[in-house]
Amino acid sequence: MVKTSEEMKSLVEEFIKVTGIKYEDQTQKVREKSQLIEWQYHVGTNVIVSKNANRTDRIHLNVNMRFTTQDAKLLTIGNPSFSKAVMETSEICTICNVGHQWIKDKENIVGLAIFAHVDEEILDRVTFHNTWDNVARVTGHVQKILRSNFSGFSAQNNQDVTSEKSMYG
Repeated sequence: MVKTSEEMKSLVEEFIKVTGIKYEDQTQKVREKSQLIEWQYHVGTNVIVSKNANRTDRIHLNVNMRFTTQDAKLLTIGNPSFSKAVMETSEICTICNVGHQWIKDKENIVGLAIFAHVDEEILDRVTFHNTWDNVARVTGHVQKILRSNFSGFSAQNNQDVTSEKSMYG
């Protein structure tokens, strides 16, 4: 059965409440800056759940990893370790069926977003939490990839229970 945007938003909020993780409805704040996002929740310290205005059929789950200035200095195209990390990250994301996008500030890479979506016709609590768990699991794997390719890489990117554990503990 087709769900409206408001029905999806209401369901998602109920699914988030089940976790006991602190969240904030950022819809008004986001709408002031852009008309591209219909509604958005910021969950924990690094998870965004949103619905894009141009997609009526799905919601997006996104984990944003932000890198320290020291870590970001290692993430340059000329660094062979970075090329290896990029390949390994692409491989794990492909295998796990999630997307990823390097976040840039001018020419510098300052973070990485790992994301997936849930189609509105299968949006239920189990599917939502399974997708979130998968994105969180991949985020953990990517952090390990980055640490193993760069000695001293801290990967301090606001880790909390949303990226270190399953939704259920």
